[in-house]
Amino acid sequence: MFGSFTKKQYIIGAKQVRNAVLSRKVSKLYIASDSDAKIINPIIELANEQGLAVTRIQTRAELGRMCGIAVKAACAAETV
Repeated sequence: MFGSFTKKQYIIGAKQVRNAVLSRKVSKLYIASDSDAKIINPIIELANEQGLAVTRIQTRAELGRMCGIAVKAACAAETV
């Protein structure tokens, strides 16, 4: 699978990821497929405009575990 992320290398959470994408600080975006479309779709649109790769993860719980946090995560971003 993908292995574990470290919090120092990744931005976690919709607001933080959105701001990082707008600031062009993201090289890759991870989206949980079970996330609320109303929250995630604007971030995906921004990523598409910037040509960022978007990787789908099956669940928010799985993405949270991958990021090394004890809660669910709708999205995470790999920093430049």
